[in-house]
Amino acid sequence: MKYYLVTVDANYVAPVPVGWYGKIDRKSRWEKKAYQMDKHLMFQTEEHMQMIFTDIVTFPCLMVSKMVQDTIMLYDPYIKFKRIILYSKARKRSMAYYMPFLRGMEFTETNEQKGGAISLEREKLVEEVIAEVVYKGKTRIVMRMDLVESILRRGAIGIGLEEIQII
Repeated sequence: MKYYLVTVDANYVAPVPVGWYGKIDRKSRWEKKAYQMDKHLMFQTEEHMQMIFTDIVTFPCLMVSKMVQDTIMLYDPYIKFKRIILYSKARKRSMAYYMPFLRGMEFTETNEQKGGAISLEREKLVEEVIAEVVYKGKTRIVMRMDLVESILRRGAIGIGLEEIQII
């Protein structure tokens, strides 16, 4: 099965929450369980003229729209999600996002190929539908091809994909 690195498409400006540090960063998400986090998380977004509420936000962590959350739940019903509201004060518009609590995996830099492409070991993925991968100190999201196709068929906005090699 093919896997893809999921990002926000370069043609879109995704919302960036303000005041998120210490509440939804990688360390706090890995140390805390979903029930230990604040009950209501709401952040204002940085104002940008071309900002669009995309279906996937990757900074500061993975946050997905309700449609993408429902699709992920079809493939893996045991993933826990935390609801986060992002609010644009200038536009007077908000959108609910859902932060999945994914299994984190670390990969070494020895698998790097030319052009900065990533190759992952098949044994570490163990047929995960969606996974959070730490590679060269950066957190990246990896999704299986059938999940990606399902999300795209539902008309998702702002999703960038890069195929990765599974060795």
